[in-house]
This record gives sequence, structure tokens and C-alpha cells, in this order.
Amino acid sequence: MNQKILNIILAAAVAILLFLQLRNIGPSTASVKSTDSTSNLKIAYVDLDSIQEKYTFYKEKTQEFEKKKEAADRDLNNAFQKIEAERLAFAKRGESITQAEYENFQRSYQGKMQNLEQQKMVMENNIAGEGVKTMEDLKSRINEFLKEYNKTKGYSYIFSYSSSLNVLFYKDSAYNITNEVVAGLNDSYKKSSGSK
Repeated sequence: MNQKILNIILAAAVAILLFLQLRNIGPSTASVKSTDSTSNLKIAYVDLDSIQEKYTFYKEKTQEFEKKKEAADRDLNNAFQKIEAERLAFAKRGESITQAEYENFQRSYQGKMQNLEQQKMVMENNIAGEGVKTMEDLKSRINEFLKEYNKTKGYSYIFSYSSSLNVLFYKDSAYNITNEVVAGLNDSYKKSSGSK
């Protein structure tokens, strides 16, 4: 899910950049821009798969996310097992159960199962919301770093690349700045989090 959200956000950003670039090149200025600005145009790309693999912040957040998801799954499973144990204990009474007791138990059991389903939906929504916030934070951190990084590098565009969302049809590894970006992001994260 994290990958999917990140890919959608980044694809939208690339589409907006391309739209803005194409909008600024009108028919009357196209020939001027193609001769003058192309020579000054510097492009680079960042491999998002590598950022996910090597960026400490992302790895830590992914681990936290997985732990929360596992804890939520464990809690829900324990609650289900408790309700199921109650059902089995009730069923063991066998023929001694009256019709009224059976109907009361059924209502109670169904209510508990519905409550459990609602808890599951709330937990899933909370986890998904945290995932979206983490992706927004990741994007913000990358953008802030790239603004600072690009002050000395002077790139016109820095695109993103991912094997699962292939927006770039061709990429020359000579323009791959991923290692510099990951190193800078990790240094920045260490400074901000007080890590060793």
C-alpha cells in the first residue's frame, strides 16, 4: 500500500511538471526555447526503489508501520478467539440450553462479531491514514532536501523513477543522482533525529 500511494503522488507530480513545461513552450517560442534553453537544460533522476531500500527514515517508518499492523492483527485475532471460545463453551452445554438462552446468546454473539468488524475497519483506516501521512512526510523530506541540494547542482528537472511506475521510457545512469540524494537524506535525518 505504501508503494502504491507513493507512486500515485509521484506520478501526479511528474505529470504536473510535464504539463507546465509544455504549456510554457507555445508555438511562437518553441523554436527559440529548443535552441537556447536546451543547452542549459540539466536533468537528473532519483530511483525511488533505492530510496525505499536505503533511506533510514523510510526503513524505520516501514518497520513501525508493520509493527502497528501486526499488533492490530494480533489484537483482533485475540478478540475473535475470545468470542469463539465463548461460543464453544456455550455450545458444550448442548441440550440443556433453552430457546431463550440460545436467542440471547445469538444476539450477543452477533453484536460482538459486528463490533469486532467495526474495530477492524477503524484500525485499518487508522493504519492507512498513518501510511498516507508517512508518504506525505517522505515526499516533503525529499522535496526539501532536493531544493537545498539543487542550489549547488543547478538541475532544471529532477525526475523520479521506480520499477513499478515507469514514467521514464529511457534513463541514462550517468544522470542518476540517487546515491547522493540518499546519502544527503540520511545525513539530514540523522541530524534531525539525533541518531548515531
